[in-house]
Amino acid sequence: MSVSFFGFDEKTLTFTTASDLTPGTLVKPSGNGAVAACAANDAVFGVVITCRKNLACVQVGGYIRLPYTGTAPTVGLNALCAGSDTEVEVDATNGKEKYVLDVDTADNTCGVLL
Repeated sequence: MSVSFFGFDEKTLTFTTASDLTPGTLVKPSGNGAVAACAANDAVFGVVITCRKNLACVQVGGYIRLPYTGTAPTVGLNALCAGSDTEVEVDATNGKEKYVLDVDTADNTCGVLL
């Protein structure tokens, strides 16, 4: 048996978007019931799971694996923000503390509790 955190406390909500977003896009609130893609240094509200006809299903809670850019996060609390619209980065100034449960430096991914 192997360790798995997938499924833990997963929460998803449906939002409108100005345009279709691809799965894996980091998003932030952009209006009443709406989200938009994050830019560098934005706080990450959630991650697009699916999007169709300008409606996005966004994971806002639970465990998710995300690509990172820059310095690798460490297991434990890290100040994370968007490094791009699809990657997180460690940033003490702009980041919001999130628990990182695992880091894969070969793939530049980390497992985060949103």
